[in-house]
Amino acid sequence: MPQTLPIFQFAPMPLLRFGWGIRHQLVDHLKNNYHGRVVLITGNYLSRPGEFGQVVRDALLENNRLVDHFTVSGEPSPDLVDYIVSQCKTDSEVVIGIGGGSVLDAAKAVAGLIPSQTSVMEYLEGVGAGKPFNVPTCPFIAVPTTAGTGSETTKNAVLSHLGEFKKSFRDDTLLAKEAWLDPELLRSCPKDVLYATGMDAFTQLLESYTTLKSNPITDALAWQGMTLFKGAFEDIESVDPNAQQQGYSRLMLAASLSGTTLANAGLGAVHGLAGPIGAFFEAPHGLVCAKLLAPISQKNITALQQQTDTNSQQTLEKYRQVGRLFNPDSEPGQELTALLDTLKDYASVYTPQALSGYGLHKDKLQKVIAHCRSGSMMGNPVTLSDVELMDAMLDTLSQ
Repeated sequence: MPQTLPIFQFAPMPLLRFGWGIRHQLVDHLKNNYHGRVVLITGNYLSRPGEFGQVVRDALLENNRLVDHFTVSGEPSPDLVDYIVSQCKTDSEVVIGIGGGSVLDAAKAVAGLIPSQTSVMEYLEGVGAGKPFNVPTCPFIAVPTTAGTGSETTKNAVLSHLGEFKKSFRDDTLLAKEAWLDPELLRSCPKDVLYATGMDAFTQLLESYTTLKSNPITDALAWQGMTLFKGAFEDIESVDPNAQQQGYSRLMLAASLSGTTLANAGLGAVHGLAGPIGAFFEAPHGLVCAKLLAPISQKNITALQQQTDTNSQQTLEKYRQVGRLFNPDSEPGQELTALLDTLKDYASVYTPQALSGYGLHKDKLQKVIAHCRSGSMMGNPVTLSDVELMDAMLDTLSQ
C-alpha cells in the first residue's frame, strides 16, 4: 500500500547566492540596490582591519553611504537586540549580518524591530508578552561565516539570558531577503568552531529527516544535505587544495539546507535538550549537539524497535538509510549499529572537548529535564522518559 502523504506547508526561502568567492560581489550589489542608511552587524573578529566585515563597511563609507556598525560576541540577548535597535534610525534601508549563527540571529531580530522600535520581549516565545508580530520590518541580508545553525534560511532568531532561558523570536517576515553563501569564508573559521557548528548542521539534518513533522520535500533536502556533509570534514583536512575547497563548499551548503529542513519539519530530542543546556550553561551549542547525537539516536532507535506501527517502522528505516549512506560496506542488518558507531566517531574525532569543562555535571542536569518538554522535543519520533533523557546526557559526560 502506498505511503499516505502528510498535510504540510513549506515556508518561503531567501534568494540564495552560492559560490566560492561570491562575497566579493556583495559591495557592488549593495551600491546598486541600496542607497540609504545601512546597518552592519558582524562578529568581533570580522570587524578587524582587513577582515570582510570591515572591508564592507569601508567600501560603503567610501561610496558615501551612511553605515551604523555593531558587533556581537557570543549568543545574543534580548537586551543586546533592544540596545542595537534603539541606536538605529527608523529610516535604515537594509540590515546586513556577517558572521556565525549568533550574529545572524541578532541581525535578523534587529532588522525586524528597527521600523517599529519595539522591544523583542513583546514577541519572544514563552517568556515575552505574547503579542502578535504585525509591524513593519527592514530587509535583512545574511552572510554566514560558519556552517552550522542555518540561520540564514530560517525565520527565527534565538536569543538567551544565561541561567534563565533560550527562546526564539520568529515570524515569516524575519526571513532574510538574500543569503550570500561563500564557502571561502569558512577557511578563516577556527577548526574547533567549524567542526562543532558543522555537527550542529548534521544534527539538524538527521533530526529533521526523522522527526514526526517531516514531509517529502524536507526529506529530499535533508537527504541531500547529509549526502553533502558526508566526507566534508575529511576533505577539509586534506592536503589537496581542490579537496579542501569541495569540503568547505559541501559543508556550507549542507548547513543552509539544514536551516530549511528544520524550519519546515522541526527537530527532535537533541535540540530539545540543547536548548535548556544552552540556557543554563555556556557550552557551545554545536558541541552539545555533537555529544548528544549518538546517545539520543540510540534511545530513539531502541524505542522504535519495540514498536510495530507503520510510522515507527518507516522512521526506523530512515535511520537504516542514513546508516547505509555513511557506511555503504556495512553488512545487511548492521546499518543501525554502523550509524551509531559513525555518530560516536564524529563526536570523538571532531569535537573531543568535554562538556564537563562547561559546568555540566550530574547534580546540575535536573533543571535541564524540567525545561526540555516544549519546542523541538515535541517533534522527536518517540517520547523519551526523563530517565532516558538523563541517561543520554550522562553519556555525554563520559565522552
